[in-house]
Amino acid sequence: MAVLAAAQMLLALMLYRSAIEAYRQMFGAIRRDISYGLQLQHSLYLFGALAVCNAVWLLSCRSRRSGLIGFGVCLLLWATFWANTFASMPYRSLLVVGVGTLALVMPLPLLMRFSTVGWVRRLSNR
Repeated sequence: MAVLAAAQMLLALMLYRSAIEAYRQMFGAIRRDISYGLQLQHSLYLFGALAVCNAVWLLSCRSRRSGLIGFGVCLLLWATFWANTFASMPYRSLLVVGVGTLALVMPLPLLMRFSTVGWVRRLSNR
């Protein structure tokens, strides 16, 4: 669970930094807002907690539907945290929510693959 949570956090950090660097290369400097920086700093703690909860949920769930529900809850909390910045910085907020979504969805294909393999094995044992 710790490895999966750490992988989600590292993927989110890597995607965010890559997107910001790509923006800087194409368009130049980014507007710096103190409130956005503080919210980004605090969001690291929230995303860490969401990544851990998502990993625990996905590794302990019994069905695909349960995994999707857990992902949906984490995504809803993540998007709600960033809802206040959509009015002033819609693109950066969309970037952060999108990066968080990609990082949280990363384990879902693994879950679906392994649950499908288990289902096929159960059928072949009959």
